[in-house]
Amino acid sequence: IMKKIILLIVVNLMMYVNAQSSDIPQSDPGPAESSTVIYSKPDNNTTNTLSNNGKKIKKLYQAQSQGSGYGWVEDIVGIDEEVFNYVEGSDEDLELYLKSSFFSDVALSPDGKHLAFQSKSDEFTEGLLVARTDDFLDPKKGLEKATVAKAALEKSGDDVLRVKELFLCRFNWVSNSMILVEICGKNFDRLRGEVFTALGVFKLFNIETKEFKNFLYPLEPAPKKGSMTFADRYRPATFISKYDDKSLLMSVAENKRGFRYAHLRRVFFDKRGVKPNGTDLYVSKQPCQFKVGYKVNSFCNIPYIYILDKDKKPALTFSSDLDGVYAHYADDKTTKIDIDLEDYTPFAIKDDLLWMYGVSGIGAHNVSVLNLKTKKIQKAVPSDCHSVISAMNSLNEEIPYAVDMECDGMKEIIYFNQEKRDAQILSQLAPSFPDKNISLGNWTDKNDKAIFSVSDSSVVSEFFMLDLTKGSLIPIGRTSNVPKDRLHKMVSKKFKTRDGETIYGFLTLPKGEVKRLIVYIHGGPYGIRDYDQYDFSEQYLASKGAAVLKVNYRGSGGYGKNFMEDAYKEWGGTLLNDIADATIAVQNELGIGRSKTCAFGASYGGYAALGMAYKHSDLYECVAGGMGVYDMKILRDGSDESIYTYQDDYEETAEKFWGDDQAQLVDFSPVFNADKMNSRILMWHGLQDQISPIVHLDLMKEALDENNVPYQAFTMSKLGHTFGEKDDIKAHLPVLKDFLFDEL
Repeated sequence: IMKKIILLIVVNLMMYVNAQSSDIPQSDPGPAESSTVIYSKPDNNTTNTLSNNGKKIKKLYQAQSQGSGYGWVEDIVGIDEEVFNYVEGSDEDLELYLKSSFFSDVALSPDGKHLAFQSKSDEFTEGLLVARTDDFLDPKKGLEKATVAKAALEKSGDDVLRVKELFLCRFNWVSNSMILVEICGKNFDRLRGEVFTALGVFKLFNIETKEFKNFLYPLEPAPKKGSMTFADRYRPATFISKYDDKSLLMSVAENKRGFRYAHLRRVFFDKRGVKPNGTDLYVSKQPCQFKVGYKVNSFCNIPYIYILDKDKKPALTFSSDLDGVYAHYADDKTTKIDIDLEDYTPFAIKDDLLWMYGVSGIGAHNVSVLNLKTKKIQKAVPSDCHSVISAMNSLNEEIPYAVDMECDGMKEIIYFNQEKRDAQILSQLAPSFPDKNISLGNWTDKNDKAIFSVSDSSVVSEFFMLDLTKGSLIPIGRTSNVPKDRLHKMVSKKFKTRDGETIYGFLTLPKGEVKRLIVYIHGGPYGIRDYDQYDFSEQYLASKGAAVLKVNYRGSGGYGKNFMEDAYKEWGGTLLNDIADATIAVQNELGIGRSKTCAFGASYGGYAALGMAYKHSDLYECVAGGMGVYDMKILRDGSDESIYTYQDDYEETAEKFWGDDQAQLVDFSPVFNADKMNSRILMWHGLQDQISPIVHLDLMKEALDENNVPYQAFTMSKLGHTFGEKDDIKAHLPVLKDFLFDEL
């Protein structure tokens, strides 16, 4: 029976791939030939499902279009002011690649009767849309007739929690009729800039009553009489698991004698108010948060603060102190397991084996298993594998049977148990989607339906419903507005550096003649990395004839602790050398020299671009830097007054990342090396930038002026450390494109 189901799935899949082949770029490899599969084209209603469903979702959530005109540019140097006033319809490619996604995520209800779509776009209201599965997949009914409920989140801030903007960051079906929605806020992070931050704010969406109500809020009001400390009032909750049709499991951090303790709590859907009240199933006797001076960690608010067994009972909880992170049995004494787990993220337990992601160096880079009896940790994946993309789990099992990773830079699925039914299904599906990011999960309670998704730069994201009762893989929707034949594929690359190390990256080629090689340098530099995924600016530049190179230089995330720490104090040394070595390799591959090669980036990428103008000017005819740090001395001593200089541990951070070698700081600072710059230069900056303050651009301009080095520059007066909204991007991205193609 299992073989018949798999064969039906494969046949159905091949029919779908063949039907969609006219929408796949010529550079995409097609499905492998097979004499056992008969290709037949489905009817038009079936083939149109994928694109039409996305368009209908957008229609239901469509917002008011923004007005034309742009007036937020000032301090323009060497550029005609009129070029910033974009005329709608003048650049079809720009408008195409800036189009928002139809939706960002989809999930099946436990009984499989409903599909929930998450919209997350600046063009339409952020929220959820729920449709009856059978009606949605019926081409005669479609999304409008299938929709049973919609919930919208008003985009606003929260003054009490001190966030300027709230976002719908994730959702979970917690019963057949209830969806738990977690609301996050935008905050600043030292390494990543603007990020979504968990706040402990949740809403509950009842698809039957259409009620979208506030469910949990971490801070209760101060009492009208008496006193209550902020710590006692602040009780953030973290979602752990769905439980039954009446309740779910949350971890709630409660204050006690200056420390916070994690309470595993059953919280009922029909409770009154927004306090995280409920029934405690277990209370850890070890604090999950420590405080030293003014330093307080937020370890209580992690999703794995409790790990459950197969019966949804607590098996382990965790604590942290200045020395490390420790697991504890959820017994009467919260017995400590004396091994430091600071570089790991535990996610499941089976018998005496604790499964964990290796996260040293930021980003999951391996899967390891801790034997709780022997206290030994062993890697469960090959040594050349890194950068976990997704994990595949069977119904009611937290231990994955497979993970999608990069191995030696290439995508590969690593199987832990190839005998499992789901592993056999995945092994049949995956070959039809070569070099794609793959995910299979969200099984229904009957274990007969699941969500299968593929994503990369050449498709963005596609979602399917795997139906074992029918032996079919049914298209749900493709998130992107951009047709597949207008997308460009990022091809994985491996490079050897001058000091013998191996680094990885991606090369995106245009569909026609290669007019330029543009090295697009990501920010960070610590912990951030490039993936094979959609990037509007990369797609736009490729559409104009550019080959775009992205390099995961040392310091990038997903490759382990050593890979990241090798980049400490090497902003203008090892990191730039890595990028330069990859550039040389691709120049040789494409037969392109300096005259057609440029580098650009923002944040650290902006710094690196300007650094290339004097460190490796023999490789780059032009460089473009946005939002960059150009004076490392004021960065190091904190006198640039970025948002991070006011943090208590700034000196410790500065010493770790940049050191205190004054000669090196000068050598690594573009400001002090303007006289050596020998490339065309463009710079841009946001006047409201709190991460890389505008003083860096001002000092760089002064240095270039003093040394009579020509350059072009502009300031986006209402922007911070960001590319901005669509109107902002339409104003400056064509300017950047013209500069990189030497047409500005």
